[in-house]
Amino acid sequence: MLILTSIFYIISISLMIPVMLALLFGLIYSFYLAGVTVHEFIVRMQRRDKEKELISALENKSESVPELSGGTEFEQTLNLIIANKSDQLLVGRRIASVESLRRTELQKISDLTKYGPAIGLMGTLIPLGPALVGLARGELETLSNNMIIAFATTVVGILISLISLAIHSAKKGWYRDDSILLSFAAERIDEIEKEKTHTQTHTEQQIEIETNESKE
Repeated sequence: MLILTSIFYIISISLMIPVMLALLFGLIYSFYLAGVTVHEFIVRMQRRDKEKELISALENKSESVPELSGGTEFEQTLNLIIANKSDQLLVGRRIASVESLRRTELQKISDLTKYGPAIGLMGTLIPLGPALVGLARGELETLSNNMIIAFATTVVGILISLISLAIHSAKKGWYRDDSILLSFAAERIDEIEKEKTHTQTHTEQQIEIETNESKE
């Protein structure tokens, strides 16, 4: 029993540094994601007027639909829909690809909201062993140092989760609206093209009928 206890104690203590490094990496990565999200918000605010103009053109079934300037996946896909009006297979594949990439991105952020507190909890529990040993020996400095580590890792883990949760909520709403707009644009442009083709065919038939009547 003593041997097993010693083995588990050694394993637990040996995980302390990897846990702290993982928390540090998670915190840096969450701040990086926050910066990317802020930049994305700025880009969305800048294109808001142009996007409203595009939506208005689609709602009014205008034959001239403005494209969005920019290099994001959403803008490129929307411009592809506008440019390739008759290629529904390509449009559908591109929309599915964008949605798949975004689901993967959201899943990674969602995982970060779970891993942060879990690793933080490990960072809380691991130092409690040395802290109790220090308490039993009357070493208050050892006790206080390990308790500081325990509380600090808890706070960092929760902070990672909160940042990731805020990012996930914002991106989920944006991507839902983008998906609705992409689907609406694809269906409406296809409808406009079909109406245009039908009108052209009807006009050609009328001209042909009139031509035949004049010959008679």
